[in-house]
Parts: sequence; structure tokens; C-alpha cells
Amino acid sequence: MTLHIEDVHLLVLAVGLLAGYAIHTHTGAAAGAGAKGDLVGAIGAAAVITVLFLLLYAGGSAQAGPDSRPEGHALASHQVSTVRAT
Repeated sequence: MTLHIEDVHLLVLAVGLLAGYAIHTHTGAAAGAGAKGDLVGAIGAAAVITVLFLLLYAGGSAQAGPDSRPEGHALASHQVSTVRAT
């Protein structure tokens, strides 16, 4: 199975990962020599950047049109109205 990732999404993922790396190295350098960086903060920052873009980016090529319902199927409202109350 092949998964196609659009160029814009790949770029945003790369920016998120670079921001996470920058936060990790900055917190390690600020703590002093030989200290490790904040790994949880770095992963959190990369995740927030990626998720915010995916939530705010409203683009998409597969949008349902008005005739997306298969032929011969009634709407759900018509199906519910024909059910008898017991």
C-alpha cells in the first residue's frame, strides 16, 4: 500500500520536527554543559505545530458533492418517517 503525502503537509511536518529539535537543543544548552534537553517539550512542540496546521488547513481534494449518494437509496429522513410506532 502506498501512502501519498502532499508537499505542503510534508513541509509542515518538517517544520514541526525542526522546531522540536531546536527546543530540545536550546533547553539542553540553557541547563548547562552536559545536561540533556527537554525531550517532552520538544515532542509536544512538534506535535502542537503539526496538529494545529492539520486542523486549520481546510484544504482537501475529496469533497462530497450534492449527488454523492448512490442511486436508488432514499434519504435517512424518509426511512425514519416510514417506521411505525409500537
